[in-house]
Amino acid sequence: MANQPNRKLIGLFLLAAIALFALIVLSLLKNKVFGGDNSQVVMYFEESINGLGVGSPVVLKGVKIGEVTKIDIIADTDTLGFSIPVYAKMNTSGINSKISHKTGKEVLSALVQKGLRARLATQSYVTGQLMIELQMLPDTPMNYHDNTKYLEIPTVLSALGELSRGLQKIPLAEGVKNFNDFFKGLNQSMPDINRIITNLDKAITKNRGASSELLDNINTATINISKAARSLQNLTDYLEQHPEALIKGKR
Repeated sequence: MANQPNRKLIGLFLLAAIALFALIVLSLLKNKVFGGDNSQVVMYFEESINGLGVGSPVVLKGVKIGEVTKIDIIADTDTLGFSIPVYAKMNTSGINSKISHKTGKEVLSALVQKGLRARLATQSYVTGQLMIELQMLPDTPMNYHDNTKYLEIPTVLSALGELSRGLQKIPLAEGVKNFNDFFKGLNQSMPDINRIITNLDKAITKNRGASSELLDNINTATINISKAARSLQNLTDYLEQHPEALIKGKR
């Protein structure tokens, strides 16, 4: 008679397989939904993010520690301003700390309090793609928004944004007006300037002989001064070599 299969052993094997499958599914769901040690953060930008998209990297000191997962836009009907919340999934497990009991998320939060800021940076000058660069800028303010669900990393303007804001502060209209007023006044003064130049030319022509004599006198005086300077230099050199000549006289 053939041996009957051990149903208890088969049942235990099936239960173990189901439990293992459930653990794998839960682990995947945890990493997908809750992020595991990967933390979801949000950054609010006030400037154009053209070139930034889902999947764009988030780098710290050149090391990729996250990527953009979602981009929204919020309009303020009172001020007619816009803010752009950018959500990113951070691999905080790659951020280590000297304090072993701190998690990556706690380290990231502590860095924010110490001055960690996010700013837009160029990823490729050829394609115009952007990335988010994290930098330590402790002297910049922490402007938080009403979002308690995710860790918020304050943002600062990019280099292009700083340049654009600086140009907007320049009073171009006033500068152009002053420029036009200057040339208008210059045009009005041209007849007087021409009259002065004409009178000066006449004076030089009339006193050409006196001017020539004056130049000769200046040239002669310059030659005499040069000779005196050479004589003084020779005397100085001699006294340096023969200081006793001040007492005994020159031999």
